[in-house]
Amino acid sequence: MKLEGFPREDRQALKKRWRRKTSGLRRSLTQEDHRRWSQLTCSRLDGLLATLGARSIGVYAPVKGEVDLAGLWEGEKPRARSFYFPRISENHMTFHVAVNPGEDLRPGALGIPAPPSCAPFESPSALEVVLVPGLAFDVFGGRVGFGAGFYDRMFGPLKARPWLVGVGFMFQLEWDAPLPVESYDVLMDWVVTNRECVRCLPCSYT
Repeated sequence: MKLEGFPREDRQALKKRWRRKTSGLRRSLTQEDHRRWSQLTCSRLDGLLATLGARSIGVYAPVKGEVDLAGLWEGEKPRARSFYFPRISENHMTFHVAVNPGEDLRPGALGIPAPPSCAPFESPSALEVVLVPGLAFDVFGGRVGFGAGFYDRMFGPLKARPWLVGVGFMFQLEWDAPLPVESYDVLMDWVVTNRECVRCLPCSYT
């Protein structure tokens, strides 16, 4: 499907369709499948982070069935990496470090756990890799989220930005056609699921 000249109203309708589809599929996962698939995704992410040599990493606390990233820091993991979680205030997002991610998070805006506001924060351009949740991704870097636009506003204007890695389950990755993204939607550099680790290919989203 070519997106050039595709009416914006239709793109928004397609985004809503993708949100309904993948949200429903995530809700249908059993607790065991969600746990096991999250672990598999974390194993692939761990390998990618090691390959990229990343030490300063933006992550997220999962909500609404998103991939659980706890496998990246739980257990006998090396402490060479620092994990920064997004904290939302009004229409703005900042990344704050969590020394003990399993203990340092508190209920935050939109029901998303986050470090306290007093936790040290890092500028987005100083992060080496940011793991980005979403509802759907494609192999060209397109992403459909919940529509709030926090990641687009933060990373879109940056000239030097971290690697952006979309994180989801295998049914959230579209291989056959580009997603209905807009020109202001920030594109992923990689997409990682429980089944694959994909380096995104360039595509024109006009």
